Amino acid sequence: MKKIFSIALLACALVFSSCVKDEVYPFPTVSGVTTNDGYLKGQEIVVTAKVSALIDVESVTLNYATDGKNFKQVPMKLNGKNYEGAIPAQPNDTEVTYFVSARTSAGKESASKPATFKAGKEKVSFKGLVLNELNGSDKFIEIYNGSDKDLDLTGVKMYKDAVGEVFDGETWVGSMTIKKGEYLVLWTTGTPDIDPAYIFNSGLSGKKAVRITLLDPDGGVIDDFNTSNSVDFKGSMGRNADGKWYYQDTKTPGAKNVDGVDLLPMK
Repeated sequence: MKKIFSIALLACALVFSSCVKDEVYPFPTVSGVTTNDGYLKGQEIVVTAKVSALIDVESVTLNYATDGKNFKQVPMKLNGKNYEGAIPAQPNDTEVTYFVSARTSAGKESASKPATFKAGKEKVSFKGLVLNELNGSDKFIEIYNGSDKDLDLTGVKMYKDAVGEVFDGETWVGSMTIKKGEYLVLWTTGTPDIDPAYIFNSGLSGKKAVRITLLDPDGGVIDDFNTSNSVDFKGSMGRNADGKWYYQDTKTPGAKNVDGVDLLPMK
């Protein structure tokens, strides 16, 4: 009788466990936080963000502070696919720190990384700044300023092996000016006789795929290149005048790329 009773209990347990649903991930994802272009002096700053979740998004909030600690909250509203909110105009030279937070119907919250701007300073447009050459064997990455003006790279970040819009680790932060029509070459850690300002803190390999992403100081993507289809190539991969990436047997750090065969149409 005990045996029959035990079997019955086991059967009930199996039926009950089969009816239990997997828990849905309750946290939201906040990404793509950007601000509007133009002069910041005397203007409100419109902040946009992408928010996604597997359950209902209850609220999205723009948080900002002018002292770095006492944050004020502005509710953000959905406009198309993005959420929008505005930071009121601030006095000239005021440094504003801001981030976007989101909350789901399960009460779980996530937030973007804090960013800053200074009121009265023109937001720099990085249109024309591109990743131009990548060489895993000689371990360098080249950036080219194809715009019509010199660009202050202060706050520009370069990440290696980003996953979607989640960046695992900062590898380089710019603090220099690149003149129009000029090249900036960055070298991997351990390269001898290179100024530390031109070193990014990660390795490169000609035998492994890599993704390089350039971000502006607000976290917006300037350029992005993924070598997933170009593993084990000993030369350089370079962008030509048509905007496409090519294999090139000749490396050209700090100079115009050599025309190659179109084997890497990744854009």
